[in-house]
Amino acid sequence: MAAATEAYRRVRPDVRLEWSARPLAQFNDQPVDQIAAEYDLIFVDHPTVGSVAGAKSLVPLDTVLDADVLAGIAARSVGGSHDSYRWDCHLWALGVDAACQVAAYRADRLPGDVPTTWDEVFALARAVPGSVALPLYPSDAICTLFSLSAGAALAAGEEPVWLNRDGADLLVELAGLVDPSCYGTNPPTLLDAMAGGPAGGGIAYVPMIFGYANLSRPPLRFADVPGVDGRPRGAVLGGAGLAVSPSSEHVAEAAAFAAWCLRTDTQREVLLPVGGQPADRAVWDDPTADALTNGFLSGTRATMDAAFVRPREPGWPEFQRDAGRMLVDLLRTGTTGHQVVSELTALADRASA
Repeated sequence: MAAATEAYRRVRPDVRLEWSARPLAQFNDQPVDQIAAEYDLIFVDHPTVGSVAGAKSLVPLDTVLDADVLAGIAARSVGGSHDSYRWDCHLWALGVDAACQVAAYRADRLPGDVPTTWDEVFALARAVPGSVALPLYPSDAICTLFSLSAGAALAAGEEPVWLNRDGADLLVELAGLVDPSCYGTNPPTLLDAMAGGPAGGGIAYVPMIFGYANLSRPPLRFADVPGVDGRPRGAVLGGAGLAVSPSSEHVAEAAAFAAWCLRTDTQREVLLPVGGQPADRAVWDDPTADALTNGFLSGTRATMDAAFVRPREPGWPEFQRDAGRMLVDLLRTGTTGHQVVSELTALADRASA
């Protein structure tokens, strides 16, 4: 956010912003109220909104920002990014960064076209061992299960769900075809490893991974996820929302900065050139912006528009964390789709009891 801070200083020289960074794992797992007690502005993940609404850990932005400003942001938002932060009739963050699970590939290593179906993915993995990889760190493995389950349900003409047998069967089969080293990787480390090395050999394709527009540069490219029926539907929505702490002494100023970050010109001219990932559909549709990201925006747009919003009920982040750890333990030791569904359903029942 350094570039945004510098640009905003020219707009509001009376406002000073200082930022602290935290690891990706903390973004996924650290309770929001712990962070909100120390900062005015924080980045949050949308599945936390049910918990923060009940605990009043964040400021509902619709009580601070003008309704017309929020309506404009909502109208410009890509996919479900904006609405994913709405809960209990309030808006708890502004989706400044829009992301979801997408596919990554190296054309110089693929023996043919980029896969569009899961049958094609499995055929590639079997034909060229080591060519297909998947991040199986717990938080990524569980999100892939959500994506596969939602996509399978949509392909069957049903409403998307976070867990079903079809999705679990796909993940168990896929996990059995990738290198065991995948269990120690998250998206940035896997993409970094994939980008290195010569054209011959190595990882050619990752069917589901959270995409990073700033990493979309040769030889790495991003594409829509495969689908059971060839349609890229149900990939888990990610991204980051900018929220305001109720303990802040500068609530109005913090909210104004968050809204400024969602202006189309800010997204296009300030955030995107320094590696930010836009949440504004006008930027996603901009050919110049697409060229700057090496085709990332156009290559993954269909997936973004059809992304799956995870449950956001109170307690969901803790359940997702525990479910990810349980899932990886099952996959490592050998399991079946039936067992995955049974164990995670039991965990969900205990969590909601």
